[in-house]
Amino acid sequence: MSEDASSLRQYFTLDHRNCDGIWAEVEATVETGSDEAVKGVWRRFEAELRGHLRMEEEILFPAFEEATGMTGGGPTFMMRAEHDQMRGLLDQMATTVAAGDFQELLDEGDTLLLLIQQHNQKEEQMLYPMSEQALAASWPELHDRLEAYRSER
Repeated sequence: MSEDASSLRQYFTLDHRNCDGIWAEVEATVETGSDEAVKGVWRRFEAELRGHLRMEEEILFPAFEEATGMTGGGPTFMMRAEHDQMRGLLDQMATTVAAGDFQELLDEGDTLLLLIQQHNQKEEQMLYPMSEQALAASWPELHDRLEAYRSER
C-alpha cells in the first residue's frame, strides 16, 4: 500500500477502502460461499478493521495530540469513542459468525457500515487534513512506523 500513499490522508483513506473492499467480500461470500469461506473472509475483515483502529490509536492519534496539544475533548477523543462502538459491534458480529447466523451477520454489518461511513467521513474531511498539516515534517518517520506496525499484524 505504501507506494500509493504518498500522504497521510491517502495512506489512511486507502486503508479505509481496503476494509470496505473486504467487507464487500464478506457480503458476497455469504451469498455464494461455504460456511468456512464466510468465516475465513470474516476473520480477515475483522483483523484488518481492528488493525486499522489500533494504528490510528497507537500511532496517529498520539502523534497528532503531541503536535497540536489537542487532548481530552479534541477530535481524537470522539474518534476513539466511535472506535469503541465499532469494536463492540465487531464483538457482537464475531459471536454471530461463530453461531453460523450469516444473515444476521449481514444485518449487523449494515449497522457497522453506517457507523463506519459516518466515521470515515469525519476522519477524511477533518482529522486527516488537520493531521497532515500538523505532522507534515514528521510524515516520513510516521509512515515508516505505520508500515512496521502493519507488517507485524
